[in-house]
Amino acid sequence: MSVRLSAKEKEVAILVSKGMKDKEIAQTLYISRRRVGELVASIKEKWNIHHRVEIGIRAYYYGLITVEIAPREENCLQRVKQKSVVF
Repeated sequence: MSVRLSAKEKEVAILVSKGMKDKEIAQTLYISRRRVGELVASIKEKWNIHHRVEIGIRAYYYGLITVEIAPREENCLQRVKQKSVVF
């Protein structure tokens, strides 16, 4: 069951999902760092989560963000295959 976020909470959730810190989010949205912290706390409370990284997971789950997979690089795969790693 999804819990509705305000428009500003959605913006913050998207930026948190991109790995931005509160200071960067505040500068991007022209709001105070304190307000960003309040919005992050509100998102966590509404979604019943405890860790910031979970915001990205939920944002993906609820369709706020999409994930792009980088194309395969053949050269990279060849280098990995040539090296043997022993654990």
